[in-house]
Amino acid sequence: MPDDTAFGRGQLNRRGMLRLGAAASVGLALGVPLLGACSVDDGTGTSGEGEPIGDGLTEKQDLQPFDFDGEAGEVPDLPKRIAWANTSDAEFFLQITRSIEAAATARGLEFITAIANDDSARNIEQIETFLQRGIGALCIQPLDANAQAPVMKRAIEAGAAVFSLVTPPSTSQVVADQYQVGNVQGLAAAKYITEQLGGQANVVYFNTDTIEVLKARHQGGLDGLATAGAGVNIVADVQPEALTQDGGFNAMNTILQANPDVDVVVGGDTYCLGALAALEAAGKARPDMYLSGIDGDEQALAAIREGGAYKASFAFAYPLMGYAWGQFAADWLEGKPVPQVMQFNAIELNSAETIDAYQADMAAVAETWTAAEKYFTMLGSIRYQERDQFINYAA
Repeated sequence: MPDDTAFGRGQLNRRGMLRLGAAASVGLALGVPLLGACSVDDGTGTSGEGEPIGDGLTEKQDLQPFDFDGEAGEVPDLPKRIAWANTSDAEFFLQITRSIEAAATARGLEFITAIANDDSARNIEQIETFLQRGIGALCIQPLDANAQAPVMKRAIEAGAAVFSLVTPPSTSQVVADQYQVGNVQGLAAAKYITEQLGGQANVVYFNTDTIEVLKARHQGGLDGLATAGAGVNIVADVQPEALTQDGGFNAMNTILQANPDVDVVVGGDTYCLGALAALEAAGKARPDMYLSGIDGDEQALAAIREGGAYKASFAFAYPLMGYAWGQFAADWLEGKPVPQVMQFNAIELNSAETIDAYQADMAAVAETWTAAEKYFTMLGSIRYQERDQFINYAA
């Protein structure tokens, strides 16, 4: 999904898209299939052609909490095979790969995947190959929503469950409430300003308003900061020129020229890590400052452990998401319901203890799955026989 990204500068655009909730295009390269659990087709594949099922749900729905014990219905006659149309070999995506595969193995499903290396045309070709072979579920984070929507709908029409990160059409869509994410971050900063800075603070906010969905995050952050009262002085509310740590570094250098006394910096981890580097280079970093980002970037977590100016990062449980996809794929193939929406709960990581707990949970997703509600709010319900009720809007 972008401002809150990480796992390194080179992964920024793609990784940011995932959590920021937008689609972007990046560089082109050839991808190669990997991790096929079985190299021999069992003959149950289909061409991916199915009966037309209409346009699905095109307007936002008021969905009820998902019931894990919902009644099973019609069992689809589909291959017990789950495909992951991966976009990149970045470690972040490979963590998702390993989690999907672990769940698939646990539930007796064949797992296949291919990497498109940020080439949407290549990604579509790979999905076409999956459909020709025959699949019961498709996991995807679309690179080009408009180009990939038709093939995603074809998978749904063929009966497969389509698990999508952010972008419709999909049987089950993973999203984040961007206003809430920003608001939680802003409220945490306001609490620090009130309790540690005497209610007075010069604040820098890094936004990413060129990503439409992130405007809500921006507003949520500002509303949260405002709860600290009149002593909050937002000296800069800007979008750096590049979605990289260098972009954050350069923007912070410019801000410091006009406002040398900054107390609080909030935004995405990538921007804020760059800002921290600029503050350190200028001799302006102080232990009593408050910097916080979004995404759970490994560099940000390391900075938090050091106990300096970087105080918090708000993370999302992507490895657990992959495990959930594998589990729900198996449920779909047994006629059981799956949630129409999986909404991330942003987890505040503000100490070595909270980071240790989070990382332990993400390293043991099979065990963490039993307490998935800590990391996700699951809404709606859909079974194979109700596949025409797929989500066809940005949830």
